Amino acid sequence: MARYQVKPREDGHGPYRWSHVVRRHGHLRQGTIYTQMGDDLDSDDAAILRGLCDKAGFELRRVA
Repeated sequence: MARYQVKPREDGHGPYRWSHVVRRHGHLRQGTIYTQMGDDLDSDDAAILRGLCDKAGFELRRVA
């Protein structure tokens, strides 16, 4: 289990900040400024998250 952060890919309109990935109502979502820690994701969730980030144009990094 690990925590991940995402941010939009740089497109010249940034700077963008990294935000934690959280699970809300059964879905993976980008956390807000009020979310201090991301949720632990298993390998299945991480694979889904990678696909979502590739499709939506987000960078992904593992933080823990």
